[in-house]
Amino acid sequence: MSRWTLITGLMLATGIAQAAAEQVPLYREIKDWVVACDNQRGCQALSARDGFEYTPLALHLQRDAGAQAPVKLYVRDVEQRGFAPLLLDGKALANAKALHRLQRNDETLLLAEGADAQALLAELRNGEQLSMPAERESDAVVSLSGLSAALLLMDAVQGRVATRSALYRPGPRPDSEVPSAAPAAHLPAYPGTTPLSEAESRSIAEAVMAQTRDAWIEEEMDDEPEAEAFALNEREALVIIRTWCAAYNCDFAVYRVDRQRPHAQRDLQLDPLPLGHGGLSGWVSYSPDTGELAYLYKGRGIADCGETGSWRFDGERFRLASFSFMGRCVGGNPGEWPQLWRVAEP
Repeated sequence: MSRWTLITGLMLATGIAQAAAEQVPLYREIKDWVVACDNQRGCQALSARDGFEYTPLALHLQRDAGAQAPVKLYVRDVEQRGFAPLLLDGKALANAKALHRLQRNDETLLLAEGADAQALLAELRNGEQLSMPAERESDAVVSLSGLSAALLLMDAVQGRVATRSALYRPGPRPDSEVPSAAPAAHLPAYPGTTPLSEAESRSIAEAVMAQTRDAWIEEEMDDEPEAEAFALNEREALVIIRTWCAAYNCDFAVYRVDRQRPHAQRDLQLDPLPLGHGGLSGWVSYSPDTGELAYLYKGRGIADCGETGSWRFDGERFRLASFSFMGRCVGGNPGEWPQLWRVAEP
C-alpha cells in the first residue's frame, strides 16, 4: 500500500476531506487523544484516555498556525516525582535525547521542539504506548492509539497536509503554501459607567429576583437564592441570581433590565459560545471595573475537566473574549483546559 493510499484512508477514517472544510474553533476526541484548535487555527493535541482511568504521565502537543510555527512536544509527570527512562512498547525511546527539562509555573516538564519534536513524533506514532516505569500507585502510561489521526487533523486544520513540515507523513509541498494564522479579533474597549449605589443595587436585585422567581425556583432548593445587580450604563443593569448549588457547581439566572421600575427585561445581547455550548453556569461573576462577565463550570471537583468563558461589555452587547473546554477528565492540573477562543490583547 502506498503512502498516499494510507494518508487518504486515514483522512476518510477521521472525517477529513480538505483543510478548508475544517471549521474552527474545533474540539474532537479521537480514540485516546483530544485535538483542540482555536479561532486562529492554533492547535493542541493532548493524551486523554477514553474513560476515567488515571495515569500521571501525559503528552501535550502544541503548534500555532503559519509556515514558521514549530511544533512543541511536552511530556508531563503530573505527580512530579521525577522522570524515569521513557519506554516505547517496552523498549528504550530512541529519540529520548531530544527531550530537555523545562521549568514552567512551578512544574518540571520535558520539552522537544521543532525538528527534534517531529523526529520524536515519527517514532511515537508507530508505537502503541509510552511508559515510564517506576513504583507508583497508578501506572505511568500514555496510550498512543489515535495519535496519527490527531496529527493529521492538526495538519488539515492548519493547511499543512503533504507539506515538508507536516506532522503526519511530510510531503513535497513547500511550507510557503501553509496559510498564515487567522487574524485575532479586536474587541471594542469597555466604556465604563458609574457604579450603582449600594441601595440601588439592593433594590434592583430584590425586585428582579421577586419578578423572575417562577422561572428558576425549584421545590427542593436547600440554599436561599442570592442576587447582585451591577450598572451596565445609565439606563440598564445586569442582575445575577445564584439560584442553588450542588457539590461544586451552582445554577444562575442572569438578566439585563431597566434600572427604572418596573425593571423591564431586555435581551442580554450575549455573543454565542463556540460549538453550541451554553455557559453561565457553575460559577458566574461580573467585574464592573472591566466589564467582564465570566463563568467557570467544573466537570468534576478536582477541575481536571470543564469549561470557562468570558465576555466584555462594549456599551451595547457582550462580546466573546475567551473560551476554554476540556471534555475528558484525565487527572491534569486544575483548569488547564485548551483555549478555543482568544482575542487580541488591548
